[in-house]
Amino acid sequence: MQELSCTWVPGTFDVVRLKFAGRTVEMTATRLARLFGKQALHDLYLKGSARLKVDAREIALLG
Repeated sequence: MQELSCTWVPGTFDVVRLKFAGRTVEMTATRLARLFGKQALHDLYLKGSARLKVDAREIALLG
């Protein structure tokens, strides 16, 4: 399991920046919810950031 850090991209309404294992990926909040479920967005909306525990299969979905 790895930890995935999620934050909003400044100046956007729906783009999320994901950081993990020295990589950074940006995607829409809609795609994030499709990949990891709606619960992935809860802390993001409430706190502005979220941390998710993901496995290798889920990391592979990020491209």
